[in-house]
Amino acid sequence: MNNFTFYSPTKIYFGKDYENQIGPILSERKINKILVVIGKGSVVNSGLLGRVEFSLKENGIEYHILSGVRANPTFDLVSEGIALIKEHKIGFILAIGGGSVIDTAKCIAVNYDNDGDIKDFNFHRRQVDHAFPIGVILTISAAGSELSNSCVIQDDETGMKMGFNSDLVRPLFAIENPELTVTVNKEQTAYGVVDILMHTLERYFSYSEEFELADEFALGLLKNVFEVGLLCYNNPTNYEYRARIMLASSLSHNGITSIGKSYSMPVHQLEHPLSGHFVHIAHGCGLAILFPAWAKYYYKYDLKKFARLGNFIFGLSIDNEEECALLTIKKIEEYFAQLDMPKTLSEIGLNKDDVEVLVKSVSHNGTRVIKHHKKDMDEKVIREIYISCL
Repeated sequence: MNNFTFYSPTKIYFGKDYENQIGPILSERKINKILVVIGKGSVVNSGLLGRVEFSLKENGIEYHILSGVRANPTFDLVSEGIALIKEHKIGFILAIGGGSVIDTAKCIAVNYDNDGDIKDFNFHRRQVDHAFPIGVILTISAAGSELSNSCVIQDDETGMKMGFNSDLVRPLFAIENPELTVTVNKEQTAYGVVDILMHTLERYFSYSEEFELADEFALGLLKNVFEVGLLCYNNPTNYEYRARIMLASSLSHNGITSIGKSYSMPVHQLEHPLSGHFVHIAHGCGLAILFPAWAKYYYKYDLKKFARLGNFIFGLSIDNEEECALLTIKKIEEYFAQLDMPKTLSEIGLNKDDVEVLVKSVSHNGTRVIKHHKKDMDEKVIREIYISCL
């Protein structure tokens, strides 16, 4: 186990009606002027924003709204948010939504007094050294940004999705009412389930000499999500299913399932250019296509972990590790199919020419490799994995 520091300061208000208490929750922290960041209208149409506004007004909290955050959020709204903060001398950001809204809030939080390029942190040209405080009212179970230290923003000029990690952008609190997610459609629910699984699978497959406590955490969370994900997909209004998947979303990305380990999230790094260059592709959709291809290439370097995953999650009870590993990958593919995920890049409109765009993006024109404990993922390997997805 590696040396580590673990920091997860977010206070979770979990359960029904907590969103109606946002006024008192902020007042307790002496917060009286906020920026509210939202998406393109669902929080308005559902009545959620109205309830939040009522609670804010009841508690004398001034608020200004930044709306229009899209999936794969962009830097333009970050600039608008910064302008609102400066104009109204705001001291707190409340994100109401999912990962895109939360990451937009995080990017505003680290750039609010930045006179340089707002892309610097995401493109790793500068390190974050301070940030505005953030709170979250979560409306979709997927990205886990409500407890994470990560922030990913899309740069439409280059087609790149770039992110940074900093504990300074971990939210102070997250309000998680599963009832707010029951209107999420089946397609978005499925994408969320895939994203939660991948946040955990990628940490599980990160190198460790022996099975560590982090691996046990990951296996337990994976078992829950594999079980409840389909239940939630097929029974979207069931509160308990929505509650289990919501909590799993948060814990899949706060660092507990990789504690004491180093991790690089290779499948996420393969996917970010996919939904970055081709914005019609959902992040979860891309992950569902790419993970089996990555696994079929790399399983032989982690036979024991693949076999243990299959035996624990799917009850395979197969002694031959390679046979068990391959069947495990097949079971995961079948699971994604039950969520109606596409299996190939061609199904979502891509061809071999598009592969080269993706390869250049991931490999930074052949100058970058993604580290692996036995075989790094270089330009050649990246290309082979993408082509196998066609």
